[in-house]
Amino acid sequence: MAFTEGGEQRERRCMPQIMALDTRIQRTYKGKIIKQRIERNQKSNVKRKYFKELKKEGLETTPQQYARSSTDETGEDAEQSERPGRAPRSNPYEKLIRVRDEAKRQKDEERRRKNLEIKQVEKRRSDYMHERKEERKKYNARTKRGQPVLSNQISSLLDKIKRA
Repeated sequence: MAFTEGGEQRERRCMPQIMALDTRIQRTYKGKIIKQRIERNQKSNVKRKYFKELKKEGLETTPQQYARSSTDETGEDAEQSERPGRAPRSNPYEKLIRVRDEAKRQKDEERRRKNLEIKQVEKRRSDYMHERKEERKKYNARTKRGQPVLSNQISSLLDKIKRA
């Protein structure tokens, strides 16, 4: 503990000298790497057990026969030789792409609709403000002697009566 000028005690804190760079690296998150390793081990265990069972049944096969190749002996694609009667496989992400495009189209349509509504509201507001400004001009009109022009006020009142 150290003493300050006022006589108070305070605790000193300093970084430990032992902590080096390599120990900090050891403490980093390695979950993804560990998960990948576990998954790889599980897959290899399943494969090993499968080939062991085949061996017990008397079917002599090697893992190399099951390895995927781009073309087999005839020069055809491996997928077509496995499924001669079927059409080629469609894109597995086609549905996701379709859903994404549909959502994007709906968002664009919604955005267009909102922009149209906003423009209409702004137009109505600007028309109203223009009419109000004209009305105020008429009400504030004065004669040479500073008196209000009553004909403008009377015509305004008549317009209000006709609208109602």
